[in-house]
Amino acid sequence: MKEPFCLLLLGFGLLGCIAKRNHDPDAPKLPITLYYEALCPYCMEFVTTQLNPSMTRMDRLPYTDLTLVPYGNAKVNEAGELTCQHGADECELNAWHGCILEHNNMTISLKLIACMMRGRKNNLDRCAKRYNIDVSAVKECKKARSVNEILKKYGEATAQVAFRGVPAIAVDNAYDETDQESLSDNFDQTFCAKYKAKFNKSLENCELSARSNTIRTKH
Repeated sequence: MKEPFCLLLLGFGLLGCIAKRNHDPDAPKLPITLYYEALCPYCMEFVTTQLNPSMTRMDRLPYTDLTLVPYGNAKVNEAGELTCQHGADECELNAWHGCILEHNNMTISLKLIACMMRGRKNNLDRCAKRYNIDVSAVKECKKARSVNEILKKYGEATAQVAFRGVPAIAVDNAYDETDQESLSDNFDQTFCAKYKAKFNKSLENCELSARSNTIRTKH
């Protein structure tokens, strides 16, 4: 009776019944790059309901070379002034994300960023307390440097990709517009398929992910 119970949980986006697995330290990693902005509603939804559950609950992070690029549709004018699609607050939050990424590994960074993206305010302290993470270096990073300086490298990385909107997801260091719908709507299932196609290896729980998506589609 355990499998149907797990599938029911999966159908509602809850994967607590999936046990952690032992990882092969030499397992190949599939590069995934997310171009996003902190206050974009679609980015917030993708990170909190697709990317983070896949990486953490479905345990894909050990098999992923994950890169987060918090810049999105921000622009720098001729005077060097940075503007973000959702205003100055988004520029600030993008910079906070940048400092998080600079001073933490991806496991910790994703925890903090996904937690912060569940709301529209700077909830760094609340999220750090929730996961018992020291964010003193993150705060010093944000205090010591301007938003423009922090985000400069993310802007340069973003300028190399011609996407129509965010979230924009590159797989294996290549952005393909035709992949975006499946990646944004069914990330884990698509990740499993891309991983198998590249490495000829099926990851654990991929079948459950596919069956869960079938249940959601039918409903």
